[in-house]
Amino acid sequence: MQVGIHTRLKPGAEERYVEYHRAVWPDVLDAIRRAGITKYVIFRDGLDLFHFIECDDYDSAIAELARDPVNVRWQDEMAPMMAIAHDYSGKSSDRLPMVFEL
Repeated sequence: MQVGIHTRLKPGAEERYVEYHRAVWPDVLDAIRRAGITKYVIFRDGLDLFHFIECDDYDSAIAELARDPVNVRWQDEMAPMMAIAHDYSGKSSDRLPMVFEL
């Protein structure tokens, strides 16, 4: 399964966000893998962030991450930088519809 997500940074948070993602906590990486995510890529255009995720079951993976204490701490660190954050509620309000695939 491939999922696209859109989030947005607050103005002025760009460099801090990039710095955090140059050194993602190893426990966060382990939690992402345990949740079944095999690929996670983030692209940035100004304040807009586009996440590309590959996994077997996104709803299951995101539910597991929403409960994982390490991911919760990571999201707490990200929260002050985010104007629109990744939706861990399961309502999928941040998903992007696929338009084209080769």
